[in-house]
Amino acid sequence: MFNPKKENAQLSFIAQGCELTGQFNFNGDVMISGKLLGDVSTKGNVIVEAGGEINGDIHCNEINITGLVKGTVECHKLLISSTGTFEGDAYSEKLEVLDGGQFLGQRHKESKLSVE
Repeated sequence: MFNPKKENAQLSFIAQGCELTGQFNFNGDVMISGKLLGDVSTKGNVIVEAGGEINGDIHCNEINITGLVKGTVECHKLLISSTGTFEGDAYSEKLEVLDGGQFLGQRHKESKLSVE
């Protein structure tokens, strides 16, 4: 009679104009339009939009950078769009940099930790 409840995909959003400092742990996907100073950890994906910025270490499934990321990223896939900039160390199985995107740092194919 009752259908099983489907788990809603969780999305956390940091709006443009917001500036947050600290250690951030999320359960699902994260979209950053503001600025974060600190480490970000999630089993989901991270999207850093144009104008968005993260300065810290990131542990996630996939990250798509259209804005700016400075720090260490550990993920399965790192995508830098044509307006994105990444500065730091990347531990990722897959790396894609679109024409115009900037990767300033070093890539390591193997992970420091296991990404779930």
